[in-house]
Amino acid sequence: MKDMDQAELQRILGDKKALRQIAGSADAQALAQMLQRGQSQASLKHIAERAAKGDTSQLKDLISTITSSPGGAELLSRLSGSLGQK
Repeated sequence: MKDMDQAELQRILGDKKALRQIAGSADAQALAQMLQRGQSQASLKHIAERAAKGDTSQLKDLISTITSSPGGAELLSRLSGSLGQK
């Protein structure tokens, strides 16, 4: 996703059909399971709210945890590729 520019990301986020397709994918479901393993829904919501306000430290920690887990980095790479194809 590093190679994706802001305009492309905005286009993808505006494409509801593509987002539904990606969200329903096996990779997205696997990511959701990884996120829920160590975090409660309230905790995930708190992390997202802080990131939306500009404090991304907890989000970075969460992503780091996923990328260091077995298969996590590959999963994020596949999802990033899916976003880039839409």
